[in-house]
Amino acid sequence: MRRISMLAVAAALFLGGCENFVVSEKPWFSAEQAVGTRAVRPGWWMEDAPGCRVDLDAPNTAWPDCAKTVLAPSAWKGVLWALDGTEHMLTGGDPMIAQYEFQTSETAAVPSQHAYLYFGVAALERDAEGRAVVLRYWPTLCGPPRRDRPAAVTRRPWPGLSVKREGGCVARDATALRRAAERSRALDTDAPTLRWLRDWRPGDQGEADWLADQGIRTH
Repeated sequence: MRRISMLAVAAALFLGGCENFVVSEKPWFSAEQAVGTRAVRPGWWMEDAPGCRVDLDAPNTAWPDCAKTVLAPSAWKGVLWALDGTEHMLTGGDPMIAQYEFQTSETAAVPSQHAYLYFGVAALERDAEGRAVVLRYWPTLCGPPRRDRPAAVTRRPWPGLSVKREGGCVARDATALRRAAERSRALDTDAPTLRWLRDWRPGDQGEADWLADQGIRTH
């Protein structure tokens, strides 16, 4: 079983040299706007992997290596903290927005940076209580990628966005950011889908242990 974390995905994008992402020096959203298990069903989730079969009657520790899984803790309120103290949250709305804070160290391979990065998150299916059981998430881009240099910042930023000289772009306000997320959804970008598998049950790895393995905490 391989674990996945949107924190790791976001970090890879932030540090991977792509400049076509909406960023901000200060967060657009606060913890009061966060949604957790009110919007997303708690339990085990898995990224779509054709041909990978999971025995749902077995404990999660026995699932195969092809299963890229993530746990939504039962008491999650929508906010996570990484071990370095940076904050990551899922906020409400349509689409929902995942906000990720990053602080690289002075000794990192890239110069020290502090910024916030954003993903759009859509609930494709919901349970009887209205909680998402199928999620798709994608990076919020500044605009359509350039054909000659896909990793470079766009030449056609979405309305309400301003391109930064050093790369990336900033939104005029939270409304412009959400609209950029909506427009980015329609682009042909890598947009993983996560599906709810089942509730956590005795015999599975404990929630606290799983969070520790991911290098995150919920409070």
